[in-house]
Amino acid sequence: MRGVVAFVEVGIEMHRPARTLRRSVDHLGRCLCVLFAFITTLGVIFQQAYAQNGAQGEMAGALAEPVSTSEWLLTKEVNEVNVLFVAARHGKPVGDLSQNDISVRDDNKPPAAILGFRTERELPLRVAMAIDTSSSVTSRFRFEQAAASVFLRQAVNRNGDLGFVLGFSDHATVTQDFVGDPDLLSQGVERLTLGGGTALYDAVRTACQKLHRPEQDVVARVLVVLSDGQNNAGQISLDGAIDAAQEAEVTIYAISTNYATTSFPQAAEEGNSNLRKLAEQTGGRVLFPVSPKDVAKAFVKIEGELRSRYAVSYKPADFTPDGRYRKIKIEARKTGEKLEIRARKGYYARAASWLSFDSPEADRNVTKSQR
Repeated sequence: MRGVVAFVEVGIEMHRPARTLRRSVDHLGRCLCVLFAFITTLGVIFQQAYAQNGAQGEMAGALAEPVSTSEWLLTKEVNEVNVLFVAARHGKPVGDLSQNDISVRDDNKPPAAILGFRTERELPLRVAMAIDTSSSVTSRFRFEQAAASVFLRQAVNRNGDLGFVLGFSDHATVTQDFVGDPDLLSQGVERLTLGGGTALYDAVRTACQKLHRPEQDVVARVLVVLSDGQNNAGQISLDGAIDAAQEAEVTIYAISTNYATTSFPQAAEEGNSNLRKLAEQTGGRVLFPVSPKDVAKAFVKIEGELRSRYAVSYKPADFTPDGRYRKIKIEARKTGEKLEIRARKGYYARAASWLSFDSPEADRNVTKSQR
């Protein structure tokens, strides 16, 4: 009996370490489960935080991504209108106007805000010289070349001024691209060659597309056309050419080569009418020299007027980019006297310009003989 008791006691003593070991293992297992659950929870938290930070980083990156100059200009100018105009008394420019002397109406309403007013003396010039090189001008072309060269030397003569030379017959040909050197512009005029028909309206559109390139500040865009006003080639109409000029904020000055000795008075009258419409609708003027030798005098009048214009920038009231034509009317008074105003007549309210200085359309009908 004592042996049995001893055996039982020994057995009990032998099982105590086993039970202790099982309890330790069970406790360790519970601890590991808790630790695993804790680690899993931390993993989920870190994953969510990483995803959130990543999304915020991507959003910040998108917001911090720089906007290109062309996009910024489009956003800035889509509802901003710049108009250059001449104020004259008895045909002579008036050069001492202030903003208080003028009133502006856009779509028959006062602007929501006037953003700026200055004289063109303060503005850099962008001058396009477009010269008719069709077969019909052969006999008088040398006089016209010489006068155009002198004009460019006098007009593009300040830091910041730029010009280019474009000849046109069946197609437009740029013989000198944008440059501020009058000598290079004069050489571009000398490189013009004769022959072909007259795609006047296409040439106007091409010049306006080039002048429409983005600028850092307001500039004065001017297109000087030397032509008889005939259009017997090309793709677009007179209205399309006027639209291009108004869209690009380009003022067209025209010098008619329908001199008094012309043998085709009816054609000359039609051509002069075309030139007059191009000029009047864009705020410019057309001049009618009596002979080829008088072309130089016409250029002198244009050059004198270029530095006598004013520029007003404004935000139109109730502007909606619906493609509708909006008329512009500017009036000016000095010492109670109403002045004569020449400015572009209006514009189409588009969400974005259809002109682009780097679009394929700008080069479709133009060749370049000199870059």
